[in-house]
Amino acid sequence: MMNVRTLMHLALAAVLTGGMVFAPVTVPAVEKLVTGKKPVQKEAAADESSQGADGCTKVKVTPVKTRQQYDDYYGTMITSDKSVLKGGDAAFRWGITNPKPLEMAYFGAYVKPNAKFTHFRATLYADSDIKADLPFMVRSGSYNGEVLKSETLAPGESKVVEVEIKGVKKLFIGTELRINHDKARRIIIGEPEFYSCK
Repeated sequence: MMNVRTLMHLALAAVLTGGMVFAPVTVPAVEKLVTGKKPVQKEAAADESSQGADGCTKVKVTPVKTRQQYDDYYGTMITSDKSVLKGGDAAFRWGITNPKPLEMAYFGAYVKPNAKFTHFRATLYADSDIKADLPFMVRSGSYNGEVLKSETLAPGESKVVEVEIKGVKKLFIGTELRINHDKARRIIIGEPEFYSCK
């Protein structure tokens, strides 16, 4: 069944071609019939996702989605299963999360930029059922490496982190659930990606 817009295009094209229309016609095709010129394609406006840290333009954007880009430290898996990448209002297309509930345990993973990018970006999510704020660390090299960024999330909060990683080969991202946190059903490092700035 055709929608109203398609029918309007067909009617206009029929008028312009003397009634010889055999297939649905697009807006650019009708525009070409009317003006005789190929329509100019409008360039997409730069949206927030194309803007990096400090407003730079992101280039070489590489989502962290594969096992080659990731190693588990403790209690994590990399996945694109959207059913496990939901928490509160947050929902992600890919990410790193815990496959089972965690209690008095580490949640940590390595991602591997291999010194090819200048920035790392992800959205952190802390389970709404934890009983205390959850501190995350992003470290260079290893679980006890130099702290590049630290963020503390309230229960149920999600927060974007962007970190400069020039020259960094491996990043550790993690937190520790202590006795005051109780149990976490879902912790997420949502849509992690590497990029460079220009």
